[in-house]
Amino acid sequence: MSEDGGLGVAPAGVQVFDGVASVALGDALLTLWQAPARAARIRHVTGVAAALLDRAPGSIVACQFLLPSASPPRMQERAEISAGIDLVMPRARRLVTTPLGDAAWQSVVRGVMRAGLFLIGQSTLVKVASSPAEAFGLLGQVSSAETPGAEALAAALDALHDALKVPLPKGR
Repeated sequence: MSEDGGLGVAPAGVQVFDGVASVALGDALLTLWQAPARAARIRHVTGVAAALLDRAPGSIVACQFLLPSASPPRMQERAEISAGIDLVMPRARRLVTTPLGDAAWQSVVRGVMRAGLFLIGQSTLVKVASSPAEAFGLLGQVSSAETPGAEALAAALDALHDALKVPLPKGR
């Protein structure tokens, strides 16, 4: 974990593109999907990841948060998804997907992720969390000196919500 213990202000480097917002902090990438995972949005997030990989000397961690309005990718998006996976996987310590919504949405996302994990064979590297707190804990298990703490990651997620003008979940 970073020396500040994860304390600090929300990050200024939030990047927004048509219903998806991302921010890189240290060696961590957080993305909030409000809109469906379509080709242009996937390419945008892959570009943000590529920029982080260019700056980060070692490996990275990443977490994507999926709102119920962010439907899973269609078959047409396979090429963009593959390109993103091929770029990130060689230098990833952990990739976490967190559906933000009710039990039905969580079940849909878990099913899609389970199928994808089977195809790429990365169940130890790729995880599905049931909440932001669990996601940040999973990232913390593989943190480096460059990985922000849970409080900084939570502030970054709040900033992503703000950037997309999405209300924060109750209880935050």
